[in-house]
Amino acid sequence: MKRRFLHKESLLLLFIVCILVYISGNFFVVNGGSEGLNLFLNLREYSYNVHIPLKLPLFKRSPKRLVRDVDCVAILNGDKLEIKKANKLMKTGNKSQKLITDREYIQLTADCDSFKRTRSYDNYFSSREEVELPIAYSILLYKDVEQAERLLRAIYTPQNYFCLHVDADSKQEVHDAIQGIANCFNNVFVVSRKEYVVYAGFTRLQADINCMENLLQHGKDWEYFINLPSQEYPLKTNKEIVKILRIYNGANDIEGLTSNRMLEYRYKHRFIYRHVNNKIKPRAFISKQAKDKPPYNITVVKGSAYGIFSRKFVHFIVNNKIARELLDWFRDVLSPDEYYWATLNFNHHIGTPGSYYKGKPDDKPWLATFVKWGREGSCHGKFVRDVCVFGVGDLQALTKKHHLFANKFHINYQRYALDCMEEWHYNRTAEGDLKSLNISYYESLPFIKRDKGR
Repeated sequence: MKRRFLHKESLLLLFIVCILVYISGNFFVVNGGSEGLNLFLNLREYSYNVHIPLKLPLFKRSPKRLVRDVDCVAILNGDKLEIKKANKLMKTGNKSQKLITDREYIQLTADCDSFKRTRSYDNYFSSREEVELPIAYSILLYKDVEQAERLLRAIYTPQNYFCLHVDADSKQEVHDAIQGIANCFNNVFVVSRKEYVVYAGFTRLQADINCMENLLQHGKDWEYFINLPSQEYPLKTNKEIVKILRIYNGANDIEGLTSNRMLEYRYKHRFIYRHVNNKIKPRAFISKQAKDKPPYNITVVKGSAYGIFSRKFVHFIVNNKIARELLDWFRDVLSPDEYYWATLNFNHHIGTPGSYYKGKPDDKPWLATFVKWGREGSCHGKFVRDVCVFGVGDLQALTKKHHLFANKFHINYQRYALDCMEEWHYNRTAEGDLKSLNISYYESLPFIKRDKGR
């Protein structure tokens, strides 16, 4: 009788254990999705692969509604009534969520654990694929700390690296707030040398290169570098970006423009800088002095200030003699950041790493950043220097783009545009899968590096 009782007791215990194992298998999943990894089996492996300790959430991130005043799902589906409602609320200023001031960021980051918890930095864990391909980012800003921090939060993972460049003549509160944010993370830092960034001037390009130099020193394992202004926002989750970069396979994604799109006046004559009205920053003026041709039989190519750069390309920029001499040649060019990357990438004879596209630069797809120019159709926000600042009416189209990021958003203009993008991106990350990513599109791109046999 006693033996039968023990037998029943053992069966009951075994049943309870099975239930607990089943529950734990559903709870302890890394980032969810069909490619979720069992936490118990992979914890030791991750601890060796990641450069800092990872904080592990008990449950995966759950989709949720972040914006209460309007229905962001309806807005992103193009619902005209909800878009009209959002536009009305933005005009009247009747928004329930207040912006965080720069001074408040200084106070918030005095307690890093509280800051990371309240700003939701502590509930993200990466898949194996994400851990194995760290990404380095630079973020450039001169004001609006909250917008920069929201961009950082959207692309943040513990294995990525982030260099923050604050314009040297920004208000002290901006410097202090950004330093406070950086102090709360092991993989976020403020650039070691800040530039007085002049619009269309060389210091804008130098700011990115300063971050490149620091990132090469800080991280030995990242494979790609992406430079961002604080007014961009991601159109892809980190998991999707990693998948795309794996397909790129070491190739750069840099825009190239030739022929009548070159704006030759910018580099045919030297530009000089003068201080006007006792302002700290000088302005660029064209001179009558013609420039010599670039060194090493290099042909100038125009492009964008932003791109996706392989680590080998970044190392080339920082250390290669040809790249450094070409950089000096661009010092008196107007908007050199729109020429330097492209010129390096499309002059194959100088041996630029990551440059695999052999066709006409203008025909190469460029997916680093989506920008809507004034000549390219309607903008539901407003145009600033011929670039669309996106409004809520632009969001449905944006979420269908193949690009990795969109430029640009203003946190103080049509706020629901950024708010709803943030909710959409948060919930896409929570889904944790690649179902919405058109992988075959990226695999067919003409500029990716194709291994032999592919």
